[in-house]
Amino acid sequence: MSAPLLLAALAVAVAAPALAVAQSGARAGGPVRASPLETSAPRPQRARGTGAVAYASATRAYLDAGSADGLAPGGAVAFRRAGAPAGRCEVDLVAEHHASCAVRGPRAGDTFAFEAAAEPAAPKLLPPPPSEDELARRAAALEAAPAPAPIAHQVTADRPRRARARRVSVEVGGDAWTVVSGGDRLGTARVDVSTRGAELGAGVTLDLEARAERWIPSANPRFRPEDDTRLHVWRAQLTAPVAAATLSAGRILPVQIPGATIFDGATASLHRGRSELGLFGGVVPEPDTLDPTTDRATGGAFWSLERGGGAGLGLRHDGRLAVVRSPELGTRVEATLGARAFTRAVDLSAEAQLGAGGSAEATGFLDAARVDVTARPGGGVALGAGYRHTGLEWPVIPEPALFPGTGDAADGFLSFDAWRFLRIGATAGLSRDADTRLDRQWVGPELGLPRLFGSGGGLALGYLEERGWLDGRSAYLHAAFRTHAGFRVAGRLSYGHEAGFGTDRHEAGLSASASAPLGRHLAWRAGLLARVPVAQTASDVPVGLVATASLVASY
Repeated sequence: MSAPLLLAALAVAVAAPALAVAQSGARAGGPVRASPLETSAPRPQRARGTGAVAYASATRAYLDAGSADGLAPGGAVAFRRAGAPAGRCEVDLVAEHHASCAVRGPRAGDTFAFEAAAEPAAPKLLPPPPSEDELARRAAALEAAPAPAPIAHQVTADRPRRARARRVSVEVGGDAWTVVSGGDRLGTARVDVSTRGAELGAGVTLDLEARAERWIPSANPRFRPEDDTRLHVWRAQLTAPVAAATLSAGRILPVQIPGATIFDGATASLHRGRSELGLFGGVVPEPDTLDPTTDRATGGAFWSLERGGGAGLGLRHDGRLAVVRSPELGTRVEATLGARAFTRAVDLSAEAQLGAGGSAEATGFLDAARVDVTARPGGGVALGAGYRHTGLEWPVIPEPALFPGTGDAADGFLSFDAWRFLRIGATAGLSRDADTRLDRQWVGPELGLPRLFGSGGGLALGYLEERGWLDGRSAYLHAAFRTHAGFRVAGRLSYGHEAGFGTDRHEAGLSASASAPLGRHLAWRAGLLARVPVAQTASDVPVGLVATASLVASY
C-alpha cells in the first residue's frame, strides 16, 4: 500500500468512531456530537457569520460553528483558502457549536461564511431583593405614616363630576343562637342590601344600606315580642350636583357631620379643595327600631376645614351646630367641635360635645369629650393614650338602654417591635361611673407574632388583670390567616374570671369566622360564637352558642 493510501486509511479509522457516536446519538434523541473536537480548546474569536475547518479527513470536514451560530442541517457551505474557492459541501450533522459535512479536499484552516443567527438579547436582570434591615425600615415607615385624610368630593360648573362605579351587594343568610341548658332557641333569616354611589343617570347617585329579617320560629320574647318581621334602613339617599353645590335627600347616614345621628331629610354642601360647608335638617327615626317618627328632629350647619403644613404636618377641624328635639331632653342647642393634628410621628385628636337648654344640662354644658394621642418616636416603639368623659345624664332611659351613664375613662398602650416577627406590648386603663361611684382598673401584657404565617397572617395573645367593683382576669389567643385566593379565617380562644357582687365564675369562649369567594361575584361567610362555663361557685352559667352563615353577591 502506498503512503497516501495508508494516511487516508488512518484518517478514516480515526473519524469513523466519532461519526458513529454522532449518528447513534442522533437516533437516540440525545445530544449530537458532530466533531471529535467538541471538547477541544475554545474557538478563536471571529465575526458572527464566519467559521473555519477545524479538522478534515479524506471524506469529511469538521467545522467550528454550529446551531447556536445559525448553521442548520442541509445548509450549503462554500470554503475558501487564501481567498480562492476550496470546495463546497452540504451540512448533515450539527451540534450547538460544531458541525460536519461529507466533502473531499478542504483542509484545516479553510474559512467559510453563512447567514448568522440573530444576536441573543442580553438578559434583563432583576434588582437584588431588599435586605432584612431595609424591609424592616419600610415596614416601620409605613406604620408611622398617618392615615390619609378623606378627600372631599368637589363639583364645579366648569369641571363635570366624574361618574362613580355601580356596585350592589346582596347578602342572604341567617343566624341561630341557643342557651343549651334549658334556655331560648331562636334564629333569624335576613337579607342585607347595600350599594354606594350607584349611578342612576344625570349625575344622580344612590346610597342604600338596609336589612330585612324575620324571627324563626317566633318573635323574641325578651325584646319587641310582637314584632317577628323587621326592616332596618340605615341609609337610602339620593345625591346630585346642583350648580356648585351637592344635594342629598332621603334617609341620611351623616358620616361627614360630627355628632349627628341618622335622619330623614336633606343636606346641601359646598366644597372648596378639602374644605366643606353645609346645611342639614330633618326628622330623626326611633333609635331602637329606625321607624320614621316626628317626635325627634334636628337641623343646623356643619363644616370641615383641612390644611397642610411643612414637614408632613396636617391640621383638620370639623364642627356641627344644630337644634335638636327629643322626648327625653326636649329642645336644645348642640355643638360638636373636633380637631386633629398629625405628623408622621404624632397623631393628636380631640372632640367635645356641648349642649344647652331642654330638660337636662351637663356640668359646664359639656355633654361628652374625648382626647386621643398616638406617638411613634422610631425604633419600632409606639405608644398612645385616650380619655373619655360623659357628662350628660338622660332623664328618661328608653328600653333597651341606648345611652351611657355619666363617668370618666382613660386607657393607654405601649408596644415595641423587638424583631420583625415579634411585637411586645402592654395596655392599662381605668374607669369610674359617676352615678354609682364604682370604679375599675385593668393592666396586662400583649404579645404579637404578626408574620408567623408569612404574609398570610399571624398570632396574638394577651392577658388582663382587673381590679375594682368587679374583680377578675381575662386572657385570649387570637389567630388570623388569609390566602391569595381570598380565603380568610380568624379565631379567638378566651378565658374570663369574674368575682364580685356574690358571683365567682369562670368561662371559656370561642369565636371564629371564615369567608371565601365562590367566583367573581359570589362569596360565602360563616361565624361561630360559644361561651362555656369552666367552674362556678355562686351561680349557674349556661352554655350559649351562636352561629351565622350567609351568601354574598356583589355586582
